[in-house]
Amino acid sequence: MTSIVVGEGRLAEALRARVTAEMPARVIVPPLVIEPMRVVDLTDDDIDRMWEQPMRTVISELQRAHGDGCRRIVVVVPTIGQSGGAEYAAVSATAEAARVLVKSAARQWGEVDVTVNAVAVAPEVFGIDTAITGPISIAPRALAGEVDPSDTISFLCSAAAGHVTGQTIVCDGGLWM
Repeated sequence: MTSIVVGEGRLAEALRARVTAEMPARVIVPPLVIEPMRVVDLTDDDIDRMWEQPMRTVISELQRAHGDGCRRIVVVVPTIGQSGGAEYAAVSATAEAARVLVKSAARQWGEVDVTVNAVAVAPEVFGIDTAITGPISIAPRALAGEVDPSDTISFLCSAAAGHVTGQTIVCDGGLWM
């Protein structure tokens, strides 16, 4: 059985090609708006476009996955949500809000044997300019661009991962600690 990956872009396409599941599963790649913008420059329209609309998509995809009987749900976000990033406040807030939503869904749906987790990947996987955000780790950069989260996501979509829920697994080779 394969998982259903929802989302657009290179990351979603790569996951569609590689992630498998042993049971009904959904992998959600949020439609993040990647535009550097200072917090003081954000308008109401920017906030709606860059935060509210992507969060509505995450919420509706979580609801759809649950309604479709998925027992494993994974939301993929950039690690920038855990650290913040200069000029990327909106996407950082969206990523972090999605992680908190994962925890809430996991608490609600755990009693019906549904796990919900997040996988955080390096910001550049989402097209975020790390020259602006800057790394927050002193780990070697040798793995930059080489970490594939597919195996981790496939594990989270397996029966063996039934005990893992409400967690964020950072899958970036230790680059953003």
